[in-house]
Amino acid sequence: MLNRMKRVAAGLLTAVFLFNIAPVSGVNNVAQVEAAKLVTKGKVNSSILNIRTRKSTKAKKITTLKRGAKVTLLSNNSKWVAVKVKGKVGYTQGKYITIANGATASATTMSKGQSVVNYAKRFLGNPYRWGGTSLTHGADCSGFVMSVYRHFGKSLPHSSYAQRNVGRRVRSLSKAKPGDIICYSGHVAIYMGNNRVIHASNPRDGIKITKGAAYRSIVTIRRIF
Repeated sequence: MLNRMKRVAAGLLTAVFLFNIAPVSGVNNVAQVEAAKLVTKGKVNSSILNIRTRKSTKAKKITTLKRGAKVTLLSNNSKWVAVKVKGKVGYTQGKYITIANGATASATTMSKGQSVVNYAKRFLGNPYRWGGTSLTHGADCSGFVMSVYRHFGKSLPHSSYAQRNVGRRVRSLSKAKPGDIICYSGHVAIYMGNNRVIHASNPRDGIKITKGAAYRSIVTIRRIF
């Protein structure tokens, strides 16, 4: 068993060396990069774009991309973004990456709220379970919201009623942003943007996306980040 663990560790170190991988915030190795799956696709919008080992124009170049090249964003919490392209992970400035909605991958585009949505989507189709908090084996509506936010270091109550008082109030659905919590009477969901919510719906449908965030009467909207 010990020898097997040593071989795995050696393999990870080899991968880091071969691909010249720079650390991504919250991601420590190749396996964790794959597991994180905070996936947002984008394309290069400049004629030439350098991907570097660190968040600096003086850092060593990993590769150079041309306009239209496709990349995967792994993190975005500053003007520099972590991207993956052709098996390599590095950094570049977000203003040179255009994402699906036509905006650039700036810190305001892929917010923490969007990261919450991206993470929540990983559990689509998983079961609903009354009183549950497991994102894989079953959660109820408030347990789903609680467990998604726990991944981002936020402690929320396991109660749809109590979640009406977390964070700060958003005045209307028109002001809602991805990651906001939509509170209904006896139910909660996570707002995805584009008038959609993701939630642990019921025992029949499990964790699903619903088009029309106001598909039932909204009591309040709460913002955590």
